[in-house]
Amino acid sequence: MRTFVDKCSPEAYIRELFEKNGPDPEDFDEVMELIGQLRADDVEPFREAMNGILHPGTIIGFSYTKPFGYNGDFFIIEKIYQQYVNPDPRYSKWDEFFHRLPAAIAVINRKKLAVEMLHTLNREADGEPRHVLILGSGPVTEVFEYFEETDHNHLYFDLIDLDQRAIDYAKSKHKANMSYLTFHNKNVIRHTPDKKYDLLWSAGLFDYFKDKHFVFLLKRYYEFVAEGGKMVIGNFNTENPSRKIMEVLGDWFLYHRSEEELLGFARQADIPENSVRVIREPLGINLFLHAEKK
Repeated sequence: MRTFVDKCSPEAYIRELFEKNGPDPEDFDEVMELIGQLRADDVEPFREAMNGILHPGTIIGFSYTKPFGYNGDFFIIEKIYQQYVNPDPRYSKWDEFFHRLPAAIAVINRKKLAVEMLHTLNREADGEPRHVLILGSGPVTEVFEYFEETDHNHLYFDLIDLDQRAIDYAKSKHKANMSYLTFHNKNVIRHTPDKKYDLLWSAGLFDYFKDKHFVFLLKRYYEFVAEGGKMVIGNFNTENPSRKIMEVLGDWFLYHRSEEELLGFARQADIPENSVRVIREPLGINLFLHAEKK
């Protein structure tokens, strides 16, 4: 593979990409290499050169412009889950490139992990009701897919999201399942559950919390895990090969954490050490702090 020192300039390379309406699959590694070489002073000029896609018509531009006012909103997560590609040929290749990013694949993997956990909990229910709490519920696609695959459901869901638009969107998807769902338009820091849960799940909310808030919420919500229940909290790994492109082109910043940091948070939250482990989706980019109430 050629390196960018062999080319006339990164700017010329970007122009070549725009002339053919975006990168082809054989270009993907080179685009990642180019972004990986950027220094801090290069970021704004690079964004200016990429301005033609930094708008809501592309997924990466949707992240950059934040039309809902924050990173990782329900709509961009849904676009990732559905692997949406803008049919406009000026932008299709850029969306296809986005979906090939390891981080985007990891987000889909974490959804699959959630669906599997829901099926397992439903099988173990043995006909008795089981209660699930989802923090930062977003589009609630994992629950939707679970219902699509389930004939005999015994799970009841409480779903918390600060964005009423996310709740409205999720309700529109779940019209057939609303008797099993209760939505709460709340801040998770201020919400106080009225029951204990057999499964507490959060896919991508804790990536946005500082360490002290992570530990505070971990300790707070572990109190609402039922005996024999589980709390599973997702967080992006420090080893995320897509981190720089997320930050440079998507203006999408997360608190990345290692397995050791997550285990340390559990200790700080006074969760028994023999109840805690870290699991991963297949790429290892999304980690999950898994705590049982024994």
